[in-house]
Amino acid sequence: MAQKESSKTYQELSSELDHVLASLQQPDIAVDEAVKLYEQGIKLAHELEKHIAKAENTLQKVRLQLSEEQ
Repeated sequence: MAQKESSKTYQELSSELDHVLASLQQPDIAVDEAVKLYEQGIKLAHELEKHIAKAENTLQKVRLQLSEEQ
């Protein structure tokens, strides 16, 4: 089964990750909730990495095109 790409922007994902991290820092968080938040944070981090990789690929293409034009 093919994975569906996230339709959220980098900023939206980053904001969600910030919220997860803030929640994990609460002193009264239950262990089960902490585990769920940790899993969510890992997924968000992977999505953010995909956005960064895509941006890096785009920049490489632009650099290649610019160097070919010169």
